[in-house]
Amino acid sequence: MIILVGSNKGGSGKTTLSCNLAVILAKSDSNNDVCLVDADRQGSAARWHQERESADITPAITLIQKYDNLTKTLQTLNEKFTHVIVDVAGRNSREMITAATVADMVIAPHQCSQLDLDTLGELQEQIIRVIDLNPDLKIFIYQTMASTNVQVIETERNDFQSYVAEFPEFTPLKSAGRYRKIYRDVMSEGLSVLEGSNKQAIEEITALHQELFSHG
Repeated sequence: MIILVGSNKGGSGKTTLSCNLAVILAKSDSNNDVCLVDADRQGSAARWHQERESADITPAITLIQKYDNLTKTLQTLNEKFTHVIVDVAGRNSREMITAATVADMVIAPHQCSQLDLDTLGELQEQIIRVIDLNPDLKIFIYQTMASTNVQVIETERNDFQSYVAEFPEFTPLKSAGRYRKIYRDVMSEGLSVLEGSNKQAIEEITALHQELFSHG
């Protein structure tokens, strides 16, 4: 399965999400071989992976760096690995478009901010064209860096869902990732939140994993 984590907005937590997904998929089944493709020239996922390898952290994740046209590379990797997760830059890139043509699903992380949500229109235009080539592609919108303030959680969530509902091509995920320092802390150590002690963050990634794979 090819999972593309991408959007047209930088700073939405794509790399953090990609790395945490890679770990939970590897942990969920000992037979799962997971490949993380760093297709963002900033190389954040590659640096995370280097820290993980240096510390000999298990489960091991395979990482490759690949840019420009990803189509053939992803098709080849998909034959070798159970899951291929693709982390692309936060913009309308060649890597994002070519990956989407062969992906099984797109997970587009967005904050509940006008700047983030304004990019959904551009993403919609891209997806409409890609679906002509990949009609079975599933597109999920994931709320990231959501507030932990109980007084605004419900209002923020309603605003987010209402905005995403304007785009029939997208499915808003029920699960959400909240703004927690632990997500940043573990990345510098080559870890996922699953390998930390923050129960709320663990529950968030676990809920996302369960929801994604309940879609079949």
